[in-house]
Amino acid sequence: MADKQPIQKTYLVVPYELRTLADEAGALWDRKAKAWFVKGTDVPDALKRFLPENQQEHPREDPRTAFANFLRDNGAELQGLPEMDGKWHRIALAGEGKETNASYRGFLDGVPNGQFKNFKGDDVPLQWISKGDGLTREEKQRLVAEAAQNREDRERERAKEQETTAKRAFGIWTNLKSWATPENCPYLARKTVRGYGVKVADDGRMVVPLRDENGRIWSLQFVGDEKIYLKHGRKDGLYHTIDPNRELEKDREESDKLTVIVGEGYATGADVHKATNLPTFVAFDGDNLVATAKAVREKYPAANILIAADDDHHLPHRNPPLPNKGLKCAQLAAEAVGGKVLAPSFTPAEKARGATDWNDLKQLRGEKGLLTALRDSFAQMQREQARGLGKEKGLGRELARSR
Repeated sequence: MADKQPIQKTYLVVPYELRTLADEAGALWDRKAKAWFVKGTDVPDALKRFLPENQQEHPREDPRTAFANFLRDNGAELQGLPEMDGKWHRIALAGEGKETNASYRGFLDGVPNGQFKNFKGDDVPLQWISKGDGLTREEKQRLVAEAAQNREDRERERAKEQETTAKRAFGIWTNLKSWATPENCPYLARKTVRGYGVKVADDGRMVVPLRDENGRIWSLQFVGDEKIYLKHGRKDGLYHTIDPNRELEKDREESDKLTVIVGEGYATGADVHKATNLPTFVAFDGDNLVATAKAVREKYPAANILIAADDDHHLPHRNPPLPNKGLKCAQLAAEAVGGKVLAPSFTPAEKARGATDWNDLKQLRGEKGLLTALRDSFAQMQREQARGLGKEKGLGRELARSR
């Protein structure tokens, strides 16, 4: 069943001194967008004067256009106009397509200004300041309303695309007849992991469903030499669950608290599940760890949540250096849900061989080595957070019982 669609909004440009009039005529205030709006697209006659297209045009350059030119001139791949709401927004670099290597933020208060951060460039963000004077209150209200309307329209279009993709994903998934195993799936064979609730495509690629908290499939990940998703599919907060023993469905006593693991990739999830027998959620990548952890916390509010981190130790040694994304994303996810991080520890020789996750560790040390490393990571976690760890004893028992 499709999720309930949010109401459609038409944003207005309401001067501060006319806010009471707009309120009495039926306008509503959007605290997040900081703009007035009406529900739907049928605007009452008393409010049509406040539509952005009915405002007086101003001859000077729109600061959003100037900031957009600045971003593009410095390597950003920007579609349309930038959001100038004071928040950081991820953006792709020209020719790369992935919104992971740059970000920007813009301000309309005072003299419009903004910053652009290229994660592959200098550590200090590039600064942009409008050459014009500060915006009048009316100009800022118009720009805020237009930005809110553009954001509303984009979100509605994106929701429609995601809904269409969800239907397509369900059809593809239903028509795939074979479950993936190391015998019919080269990826599982290469990673030496089992298939848990995943299928195999005709070309041998593993197919992983992206589900929400209700089990609805929104998209699919196809895993072979590369990992790709259905175009326009939703990913934020979605996950794949590995729980063949249906531990998540069991009733528990207060003393027998549920412990779950959230990790990035499928191979890591399959390995840590096999080693611990704990329910495991695959978030697909580091950028989705926080949203997935929050979704798991919402569904299982009393659970102990452990984040099986990747260790991207090579990134800080690049020129210019980048943050250790795997550890950073894992820590942010743990902080977001009151969880703990289980991070792999590699030797210099293992790092030189490119090991970054728990599956890499298993490949180098074997399953017994993986279990030992998980126990060591848990022990390190206990030492570093000696206070208030009584809730995590269940995991210790699980690891002790593991083969």
